[in-house]
Amino acid sequence: MNSDVSQVLYEAALELAIRQAERNADGEGSGAAALADDGAILTGVWVEAMVDSACLCAETGPIAEAHRTGRALTASICVRWTQPSGGSVLAACGVCQERLAIFGSAILIGVADAGEPGFRFRPLAELRPSPWWDAVHTGPDA
Repeated sequence: MNSDVSQVLYEAALELAIRQAERNADGEGSGAAALADDGAILTGVWVEAMVDSACLCAETGPIAEAHRTGRALTASICVRWTQPSGGSVLAACGVCQERLAIFGSAILIGVADAGEPGFRFRPLAELRPSPWWDAVHTGPDA
């Protein structure tokens, strides 16, 4: 992925995370940005709920928007903002990886560089090298 596009996605997610943090009493916020196949950038924020299992990850916003508008996503990034640490890239959780898999295993996911400042994009297939969907689509009944 082009580094300019990577940075634009990061900044879009960071902006939302900062806005969320400004509204939250704990000073934390999360935002996501995803690149659609037509070049549109779709965004979302973490949605808090009284019960943890009812919370929505920030990636669910762009995923839902992509479905609503008939787009496919090609890349996704989530950024968490805290004071005084600043922004950090969070890899998509397991549930969001399942949600993103509908767009194919080549979709790029923003991940923090281990031990290094910054981030990079990796294909979902690298994050989930033996996903269940391989068995479904390549097994004896496929």
